Amino acid sequence: MNVVKFEADVQRQHARYKLPLKCVIDGYRYNCLDWSVGGIGVATGKTLLPEFKTFPIDLEFPFDGFVFTLRVDAQVRYCDPTKGRTGFQYMSLTEEQLRFLRYVRDAHLTGEVVTLDDVLDLSSRSIDPRSRKKDDSPQDQAASQTYKVAAKRSLRIALPVVLGLAVLLFLWGALYQKLWTFRADESLVTIDSAAMIAPSDGVVTNIVTQGAVKAGDPLATILPTASNRSVTVLARCDCVIQDVQVGLDSQVRAGQRLLSLSMQNAKPHIVAMVDYSQALRLYKGARVLVELPHGDKISNATIRELPKLTSTDLTSGNKIPINIDVGEANLSSIVGTPVSVRFVQSPWANASLSKMLKTVIGTTGTESHPVGETNG
Repeated sequence: MNVVKFEADVQRQHARYKLPLKCVIDGYRYNCLDWSVGGIGVATGKTLLPEFKTFPIDLEFPFDGFVFTLRVDAQVRYCDPTKGRTGFQYMSLTEEQLRFLRYVRDAHLTGEVVTLDDVLDLSSRSIDPRSRKKDDSPQDQAASQTYKVAAKRSLRIALPVVLGLAVLLFLWGALYQKLWTFRADESLVTIDSAAMIAPSDGVVTNIVTQGAVKAGDPLATILPTASNRSVTVLARCDCVIQDVQVGLDSQVRAGQRLLSLSMQNAKPHIVAMVDYSQALRLYKGARVLVELPHGDKISNATIRELPKLTSTDLTSGNKIPINIDVGEANLSSIVGTPVSVRFVQSPWANASLSKMLKTVIGTTGTESHPVGETNG
């Protein structure tokens, strides 16, 4: 199965900011699109830089009146000439370099460093002598000291509690992901269809490649190799043509798939391939979460039916196909596209494994059972 990779699949560890920075790479000066403590995005135009190659980069911070240059080593993580963008990741930063980058970031966030046109400037804070307060009286100082002591005592009590709760939440989240969620090995958007096959060896002299057909309409004409009498393949239903696999004047063999037909009202669904042991877990009930390639998510997807598993499935180690309905979502435009499917179980779905095995494992047969429901 083809794997579609997106730039968003690479997780970013640092927030990115936009500042009017410049960088010099191999003697050429480029504009910086964005930067972070961990890397920088550079507008390289049509220039193609080899991925994973490390360059010495002069990172220029143009302050008002002077330019501060920081020499760093950065590795090319991706280069896209069509978008004119190249992403770099800093390599082996020294403590001083990292401290400076953090200072610029924090100063930018607090407003101490601001952008004026194409330069950076330090904002000034005015001090009004009239706004200074008189010294507090001894009574006020005592009250303030008491307040500080109480605040410190409360902080010493609250901080361990907050940290403990944070650790518990983290451990619970990790345990939940480990025990009650799992992903399908492969998932694909598909549509129910019937294959039209070649009745004999021969040459395709005519074939319909798209559109809707009615029952009895000719789909393809084949001139058999053994005779000069052509054979016509007819449509068996009022259907829509899908997945034409042969072309005009191509040589075909008997039994070869010519094209596929799907009902006009057929709705795309998802087929998820899961491991045998994971398929057993679905009989306890599971919620289905689908993530599409362009970022949209489907949270109301449901499992159609679960196949009755056999002992042969256990020994063969084959993946088990799970058909998933996607509710009102229209996936017609992405049929054949891989998607991401995650199954989420409720922690209280604790049916015993032995009982589950007796229910779902048989020695023969290919029956289907409705999936259990869960509110998890």
